[in-house]
Amino acid sequence: VSRVIEAIYMAIEQKVNIINMSFGLSEYSEALEQAVHDAQKAGILIIAAAGNTGEGGVQYPAALDDVMAVGAVNKDGIVEDYSAKGKEIEIVAPGELVNTTGFLGTEEVTSGTSLSAPQITAIAALIWQKDLTVSADFVRGLLDESANLYGDKESYGYGLVDAEYALNHYKEYKEKYENSSNKEGKS
Repeated sequence: VSRVIEAIYMAIEQKVNIINMSFGLSEYSEALEQAVHDAQKAGILIIAAAGNTGEGGVQYPAALDDVMAVGAVNKDGIVEDYSAKGKEIEIVAPGELVNTTGFLGTEEVTSGTSLSAPQITAIAALIWQKDLTVSADFVRGLLDESANLYGDKESYGYGLVDAEYALNHYKEYKEKYENSSNKEGKS
């Protein structure tokens, strides 16, 4: 946990936009929560794998409020049995039989929420590259609003990520977001 915390503070110093954490811890850490909160306050979008615990609940850091908890779906868009369930789930992405690079550069096909979270991270980066001045809250909100919900909230969160829809509705969402931000600023 101390190495993760150190890495989060390094990311804050480097002024990164997004942190992806494709791991899970079963035990809560106040120091980890503080580091995540500091990153969120610094304007960083934090995305984490929900965990492969099924009904056992969402793991940390994904279970923290300042983190987007990502669950996994199969090729048919159905939440995997192993994908953590709970009120903390925010969004889901493909996590079944993903072709990836292994530890020593080997090619592997594997499954899990640790494969889903980087897909959300990549889509967040695509959204953010349209305008680097938008906030992490804007990017997170667009991801959530553009997701396809067709299942229960504790399994799917806001739903299955939809990159094409998010990118096609970027301008529309930005106008809506700016209008709601202006209204909040006036009250």
